[in-house]
Amino acid sequence: MNTRTNWVDYGKGIGIILMVYGHLLSSAYHGGIKVPGHFFALSDSILYGFHMPFFFFLSGIFVESSFRKRGAKNYLLDKFSRIAYPYIIWSILQVSVEVLFSSQTQQGATIFDLLAVVYRPWGQFWFLYALLLMHITYALFSNFGKYTIPLMFIAAIVLFCYPLPIDIMAAPGFCTHFIFFAGGVMLAGKIIGAEKINIPFWGVILLLAALIGSGYFIFENLISPTRLADRSHLFYFLYLSVLGIIACSALAQYLAEKNIAQFLQVLGTYSLQIYLVHMLAGVGIRMALLLVFGIQNWAAHIIIGVTFALVTPILMQKISDRVNFPYLFELRM
Repeated sequence: MNTRTNWVDYGKGIGIILMVYGHLLSSAYHGGIKVPGHFFALSDSILYGFHMPFFFFLSGIFVESSFRKRGAKNYLLDKFSRIAYPYIIWSILQVSVEVLFSSQTQQGATIFDLLAVVYRPWGQFWFLYALLLMHITYALFSNFGKYTIPLMFIAAIVLFCYPLPIDIMAAPGFCTHFIFFAGGVMLAGKIIGAEKINIPFWGVILLLAALIGSGYFIFENLISPTRLADRSHLFYFLYLSVLGIIACSALAQYLAEKNIAQFLQVLGTYSLQIYLVHMLAGVGIRMALLLVFGIQNWAAHIIIGVTFALVTPILMQKISDRVNFPYLFELRM
């Protein structure tokens, strides 16, 4: 693999673990598993202060180079095949399962939710919907030539401060996170060659300590624990997001440079598959642990659930490749 992209895959691996952990922790807590309340509140609040901005930031890094390589038409076709197609397929699959087991799921889906996925993303799939809109927005701004990136970043700042007053088509998530995607696009030239920057181990530890310590201090002393992406405290959200992006990028760069923890690179390579499947896999194994094995321990649920949710999608992709069925996670044309 091109070493240029190694640390980005490591970053996606770190991000996908945090995302799966956050989703399954919340699902377990609200699903009746006895997760300690204060631990959940702090863990959930700190994690949601930066992990999705980090993902959007990484998503913007190779946008400009991909657009130049493919051209506008092929660029958008690629995004529809890699984002819109799996969004539709897996939204239908997950909502259908939740309709069948509505009495045992957290949200309780109905047939109307299934029909509404075209304009109202279900659950975690808002990320893919918002990400597709960001790619389309970049393609539209590309008509401004050399002013594309600065104008797009200005628009992102405006949307961050003054979001669109609608609650469909992932508009809240788009407005809140577009600034991080645009930041990735804007800083891509400096970030792509980050392997050349030798970040010492103590520097990575300090950044991670600053991130966790800041989150702990904010939610213990300044504001009540909450998911900052709800826009209730924009300054704290922006602070933790930027610090989280820097800290996680530094960790990913260090690991890539030392060529250690290569499983993170593998997870990053399969991050889309994991994103699509992890809730079905994680909730499924939780039900098995409860109903079949009678396991109630919350830590066991999280450890086993996260592991199962990370591994299952990779195995599904491997099987799909083995049987020559390339349409499980993307539309290959």
